[in-house]
Amino acid sequence: MHPSSILSYYPTYSILDEILSYSNYDTLNIYIDLKNNLQTLYMQHAIVNIVETSLKSKYMDTSIFSSLISFLAFHKMYAIRRRNLKLNFFIFFESGVSYFHTNLCRKYKLNRKIDDLYGLEKEKRDLFFKILQNNLQLVESACNKIPDIKVIRLQNLEADFIPYYLISRNLVDTSPNVAHVIYSNDHDMLQTINDNVYVFQKTMKGVKKIVKKGNVMKSYFKYETDFPDSYFPLSMAIVGDQGDCIDGIKGIGSKRLEGILEDVVKMTNDINSLYDNVMEGKPIFVYNTDNSQNKYINMILEHEKTENLVSRNLKLISFEILSRFLDNPTNTEIISKKNHIFEVLQKDEIAEYESLNRALVMNRVYLEEDALIALYYNYNGGYT
Repeated sequence: MHPSSILSYYPTYSILDEILSYSNYDTLNIYIDLKNNLQTLYMQHAIVNIVETSLKSKYMDTSIFSSLISFLAFHKMYAIRRRNLKLNFFIFFESGVSYFHTNLCRKYKLNRKIDDLYGLEKEKRDLFFKILQNNLQLVESACNKIPDIKVIRLQNLEADFIPYYLISRNLVDTSPNVAHVIYSNDHDMLQTINDNVYVFQKTMKGVKKIVKKGNVMKSYFKYETDFPDSYFPLSMAIVGDQGDCIDGIKGIGSKRLEGILEDVVKMTNDINSLYDNVMEGKPIFVYNTDNSQNKYINMILEHEKTENLVSRNLKLISFEILSRFLDNPTNTEIISKKNHIFEVLQKDEIAEYESLNRALVMNRVYLEEDALIALYYNYNGGYT
C-alpha cells in the first residue's frame, strides 16, 4: 500500500500557510494523535492488504511506520521551502485500557474494541495485531532518535490529553512566535484550543478545516451564541459523549443546553472554581433560587446530587482535571506516567542518519526515497 493510503491525514500547504498567517510565527509545533490519524488502517481493505503482504513476504509488514515517516517528511519539506520555519513533532498514543477512565466508568470507550476484524480467522487477526504493535514499537524507538521528534506512548492511560498538558504546563516553548497545531478528529481536542493553539481536522470525506480560539462551541455544538471555549468540557459532561460511551443527562441535548448554559456556569461561580471543587470532592454547584423554576437546571442539580454525574463526567472528559492529577500524583501508576513524559521530553539521544538508515534497511524497513534524510535536514542547508 502507498504510505498516504495508510496515514492520509495530510493538510495542504495552503492550510499550513493559513495557520502561519494568523501571527508572526517562526516555529510550528505539530501534535499528531497517531491512532486517530491512522483511521484508514482499520478499514477492511487496509487490514487485509497488510496481513496478506506479511504472509506472502514472510517478513513483518512495516508500512505503518513507513507511512508516518513519509507524513513527517512532507511537513519537513514544507518547512525547508519556508526557509526560516522551525518544525517540531510530538507524536502521542496509548497502549492498553486506560484504567484512570475505566475505574470511573466501566463502559468507557467500550465501543472502540475491535474483535472480529471483518471476519478474519483468528490466525490472521492475531497477525494483524502483532504487526500493529511491532510498528508502534518501531515508531517509539526509531522516531525518538530523529531530530525534533518526540514520541510519547502511555501504557494504560489515554494519551489524548498530552498536547493540553505539554502546552498548559509550559513543558514546550509557548512563546508568541510558536504555533501549536493538533492533528486530530477527536472532538475532545477542542478543549486544548487557546492563543496560538489550533486543531486541524480532516474528515473521512476529505473535508479539511482549522478550528481556532473562539470557535469551539460553534464548531462542535453549532451554537449561535458566542459561548467561551472554556465552557466546552462542562457542556460535554452534561449532554454526554456517546462516542466515548459517556452517558449524559437524559432529556438535555446540546440545543436544550444552549438556553440554560450561562445559568449553569453561574452556579459554578467560574470554571476554575468548578475544577477546584471536582478535585477536592466538594459540591460543584451553588444553588440559585432564581433558577429553581427551570425544569432542566433542576434535572442537572438532581443528577449531580444523587449520582455525582457531572463531576464524574468531568473527570472522564476534562484535560485540565487529568493534568491536575499528574501535577500532584497520588499513586505510583500516575507518578510513572508523569515521569515517562518528562523522560521523553528531556532525552536527546539523536542517531546519526547513516546508522539509523542502515539499521532500518537491515531490518527490512523500506521507506520512500529521501523521506528519512529529509527529516535530518537542518535550516543551514546541511544535515544534522
